[in-house]
Amino acid sequence: MKERLANNLGLKLLSLFLAFFLWLLVVNVSNPGIERSKEVQVDIVNEGVLTAAGQTYEIVGKNTVTVSYHVRTLDEYKISSSDFRVYVNLEDLYDVTGAVPVTVEVINHKELLDSVSVKPNVIHIKTEALQRKRFPLQASALGKTREGYDLGDVELSPEYIYVSGPVSQVGQISYAGVEFSVDGAYSNVEGTTAPVFYDANGNKIMEIGDRITVDTKEISYKQEVLKVKSLPLRLNVQGTVAPDCRYTGMESSEESIPVIGTSSVLQSIDAIQVPEEELNIDGASETKTVTIDITKYLPEGLTVVGNRGKVTVKLKIERLETMTLKVDLKELSETGRSDDYKYSFGSSTVDVTVKGLARDLETLTADDLGAEISLEGMNPGDNKGVLVFEENDIFEVMDYTPFTVTVTESETVSATTQTHESSTDKETESQEETEGPSADNQ
Repeated sequence: MKERLANNLGLKLLSLFLAFFLWLLVVNVSNPGIERSKEVQVDIVNEGVLTAAGQTYEIVGKNTVTVSYHVRTLDEYKISSSDFRVYVNLEDLYDVTGAVPVTVEVINHKELLDSVSVKPNVIHIKTEALQRKRFPLQASALGKTREGYDLGDVELSPEYIYVSGPVSQVGQISYAGVEFSVDGAYSNVEGTTAPVFYDANGNKIMEIGDRITVDTKEISYKQEVLKVKSLPLRLNVQGTVAPDCRYTGMESSEESIPVIGTSSVLQSIDAIQVPEEELNIDGASETKTVTIDITKYLPEGLTVVGNRGKVTVKLKIERLETMTLKVDLKELSETGRSDDYKYSFGSSTVDVTVKGLARDLETLTADDLGAEISLEGMNPGDNKGVLVFEENDIFEVMDYTPFTVTVTESETVSATTQTHESSTDKETESQEETEGPSADNQ
C-alpha cells in the first residue's frame, strides 16, 4: 500500500492542489496583515527661503527614502510609491549640521495602511552661495562655406545671457556661445539655437549642473556670407642703405590678401597700396623685418579673411666686399686707336679692385669686367692709361693700378714728314738763289 501511494503521480498532484486550495481559503477568510516598504523620492518645499538668502542647496547622498507600512495581504497589490508624499521643509533646516526632518504623508488608500514610517527620518542638505553671472555670447560657425565665399559679420540676439546656480557649478563655465552650420553656404545663414557652454580649455560642457538655470533658452543668429576677392599687395621701398651695403630685395609672407565686403566696395579696389614709409631702409646696414597691419590700408566696408591681416616683410640688406683681379692689357680691346700712331704700354697687367656681394665675387673673372682700353685723344709721348668698364648691377669697379701708354708716330707718318721737310728745304734754297743775283744787280 505504501509503495502504491509513493508511485502514484495522480495522488501527488491532487494533494498539492488540495493544499493550495486550503491555503487560499485560510487567507481569504483570515486576510492577515503584512509589513511592506516602498522607495519614494523626497520633495523639497520652501526653497525660496534659501534663495532669498542668496543660497542654493544640494542633497547629500540619495534623494530617496524608504517608507514602511502595514497592509492586509489582499490589499498589498493596491499600494504603490505614488500613494506617498515625502518631503523636507527647508524652513526646518538646522544650519549647524545641515539636517532637516523628513515628513511622510499618505495620499491614497489611507484606510488600507497602518504604522506608516520613513527611514531615514532626516536627510542632510549642503548649502552653497548662489551666483548669477553674465556671459557674452560667442558665435561658432561650423563647416566650410562654398568655395569663393567666406564669413562676414554675425548678429546674435541677445548678445549675452545670465546664468544662475551654485558658485561651484557656475564656476565650471568659462564662456558661452552658440553653434550653427555654414557648410556649403553662399548666402546669409540665420536661425535660432540653444546656448552652449565651454570650460577653461575650450571644451564643450555636455551637461551643466542640475541646479543651473539660464534666463534665455533660444538665441537668434544671423551670419553674413560674402564673396571673397583676392587683392595683390603693392609694396615699395624707401631710403638709401648704409655705405658698403646693398638692398637686395624683399620677401613677403603674403603676395595677396583675401578680403570680403559688399559688391560696390569690392569693385572699387583692385590692389592694396602700402605706403613706402612702412618699408624705410634709410641707413640700414643689415636685413630688417617689418610687420605691417594691412587692415589700416583697406577702405571701409572690407574685412580680411582669416588671420591674414598682418603681413611680415623681410628687407634683405647685405654687406659689400672687395676683390682684386689681375687683368692682362694685351687681352683687352681698344677704342679710339689712330692709324697714325703706335701704342705701347708701360705695364703688361693691371690690378682692378671691385666691390660686390660675396656670392657674386666668388665666381667673378677678369673677362666678366668687360674692360676696354680707351686711346681716345692721346698725343705722342707718355699718356695716362684709361680703362673703361661695362655698366652692371653686380659689381662696382673701385680702382685700378695706374699705367702709361706711350704714343709714337708710325713709320709711314715719319717718312712722309721727312719728305715734306726735304721738299720744303729745296724750295727755300731755289728761292734764295733766284733772289740772290737780283739783289746784287741792284
